[in-house]
Amino acid sequence: MEESKNVHVESLFTTYMALKRELEKSATRFQRLTGISVDQFAILHQILEQPGKLTSATVADSRGISRAAVSRGISQLIRRGYVEPSYESADRRIRPLSLTPSGEQLEIECYRVVQAAAELMNETIEIADPTTLIVDQLTQMLMAVTARGKADAERDRV
Repeated sequence: MEESKNVHVESLFTTYMALKRELEKSATRFQRLTGISVDQFAILHQILEQPGKLTSATVADSRGISRAAVSRGISQLIRRGYVEPSYESADRRIRPLSLTPSGEQLEIECYRVVQAAAELMNETIEIADPTTLIVDQLTQMLMAVTARGKADAERDRV
């Protein structure tokens, strides 16, 4: 019985790789459906939640996206007419961001795609084999491994 509670290395690695492949496929499907990346949707959604109050640094920090990826994403969204930057006269490095009307519409469409995917996942989890790992459990496990790995790396540097 004790053996069944232990996470086996091969099983964890296999599950991780399968999840990674499925997430990559999902991100590709999302981009085909909406015309923007998942990271760009995260940027749009954050701006919609707090228009005019965000900077690229705050978006990066709150969404867990690198600042470079946020800057690229914001630049692409501005070029495509979905986001408007405004410069404050006191500090030109700060660019509060807001969505254009087409950006608001795109965010709504993307949110519907995510909502439909979440509903499908809920249906799938309800009928799935109860002995398999569910998404939350796997996510928590991977976060624990990542946190432990960061702590070990920092300790080794010191």
